[in-house]
Amino acid sequence: MKQLIRSTILFSQVGLSAWPRRSALGRSLNFCPGEAPSRKILDRLALFGETEAMKQLIRLTMLFCTCAALALTVVAGPEPMPSGKEMKQVAPAPPECDYTWTGFYLGGNAGYGWGNADTDFHPLPNAVTFVNLAPTTLNPDPNGFIGGGQIGYNWQWNKWLVLGAEADFQGSDMEGSKTRGPIIQNDGDVWPFDHSFITAHERTQWFGTVRGRIGFVPFCRLLVYGTGGLAYGNVDYSANTDFGFSIGFEKYQTAFSKTNVGWTVGGGLEYAISHHWSVKAEYLYYDLGDESRTVNANPPLPPFQVRYNWETTANIVRGGLNFKF
Repeated sequence: MKQLIRSTILFSQVGLSAWPRRSALGRSLNFCPGEAPSRKILDRLALFGETEAMKQLIRLTMLFCTCAALALTVVAGPEPMPSGKEMKQVAPAPPECDYTWTGFYLGGNAGYGWGNADTDFHPLPNAVTFVNLAPTTLNPDPNGFIGGGQIGYNWQWNKWLVLGAEADFQGSDMEGSKTRGPIIQNDGDVWPFDHSFITAHERTQWFGTVRGRIGFVPFCRLLVYGTGGLAYGNVDYSANTDFGFSIGFEKYQTAFSKTNVGWTVGGGLEYAISHHWSVKAEYLYYDLGDESRTVNANPPLPPFQVRYNWETTANIVRGGLNFKF
């Protein structure tokens, strides 16, 4: 840089007079011929010094730019290498579900039920003594339409899990009867008098349940759930062992109604068709226990009796419509 400054000063002192002037014919126009050689020497020295100074300036400029680039690289960090994913279009995230199962609801339902009402006939005091009646089982399995309503509450624990409770009450037309005749005696022979028979009947008048529910939400608005809890119902029972129409032939007949309590278990699907309405399909199995009666003969004939035992179980399928508040 010092050499560049000296050359600049020297050039300013010498001025344009240091350069040879020529005429239009190409001849030198210097007014002091004796000074020409010295001026030529000064011109060459100035140019040489200026050239070296420019070279050093260029070197310093390149060095400065290199150092600045290295400093910026250290501060900014290395540029990440392209992974190829930049060219792929990023798929938009799926929208969040716009429905929640949390809330109270009520609704109605209708369906069909079929049950097991196996009825056992036990001769008393025992089959050996009561030789005219062999132990027998009839199957008056009831079936029919059902319909009613339900009320409940759901709580959506998280995106996937729903807990709830539900109570329902159903009217029922499930009914079944079975008759067999003539009566078979304990030794396998047929009772010799006409019009003998045994019969059993069972009808469910109404029933209800109080259940807990636990559900899984596989995707938005669909609930798959299991359920179980208490079941209760009013059932009509009847049975008869009739040894014929002749005078003096006994009948062991009974008929009564009983409200029983048992248990139920099942599951279903429910789908929300809007923010307030949902439709469902459900299956339940319930067991209201066994019911027994011991019946004396009419007219009385001690010590002979017949004990009847009815089973009370059923399967139901139903569809429903719920309104959530």
